Amino acid sequence: MIEETPRFAADRMLGRLARWLRLLGVDVAYSPSLGSADLLKSARAEHRIVLTRDKGLRTAPDVIYLERQDFRGQLREVLARVPFDPRRRAFTRCSLCNCELIEVARELVALRIPPYVYATHERLAECAGCGRLYWGATHRDRALSELTAMGL
Repeated sequence: MIEETPRFAADRMLGRLARWLRLLGVDVAYSPSLGSADLLKSARAEHRIVLTRDKGLRTAPDVIYLERQDFRGQLREVLARVPFDPRRRAFTRCSLCNCELIEVARELVALRIPPYVYATHERLAECAGCGRLYWGATHRDRALSELTAMGL
């Protein structure tokens, strides 16, 4: 098992997988506007492993071609090829923009969260990039249950 979490670039067919990997704390570059050649060039410049379903890229040495079409199977394929602990850094990245989350005092964001969240959650995190706020809620529990159901 790899100690350091790998860095990936996902092609435009793998948006859901990219989001899930980000939930696991993985640095995943994802831009649906990039074509295959530009994705490969960008990933190589940033020393990332390309995740793709594009058969034209499957023979490149720094590419993981994913056979499965469902994100659960794709996630298992990624972990089989590049093993890392999927729970070690879970919920440390923004699922939308990929930036790291920073713990923030709830008093500083009180006007940006629902009153119930303010009253019931001590720990909050803010995305350093887009400013989105995160807190432990049922979506976190569902994501952890999903990982358990996948055998991860």
